[in-house]
Amino acid sequence: MKTLNRLRGPRISVDNDRCEVYGICVWEAPRLFQLDRDGRLRYRRQLTEPDFDQAAAAARSCPMQAIVLRGMAEQVSADE
Repeated sequence: MKTLNRLRGPRISVDNDRCEVYGICVWEAPRLFQLDRDGRLRYRRQLTEPDFDQAAAAARSCPMQAIVLRGMAEQVSADE
């Protein structure tokens, strides 16, 4: 049950098959996304209200459309 509770509410989902690690999300939302020294993308899955604007900007700007915001009143993806 802890897993289910952790995944409720606003959250970020990244499709690792689509992500090419261009890092634009890091510039748009540095509190949410980070690139490790080994080139791997790290991100905070759970969102708080102050993060919504940056998360939406990261999803919109992703050239590979790999970022989706879930659990919000209006889901945002790069497809929009």
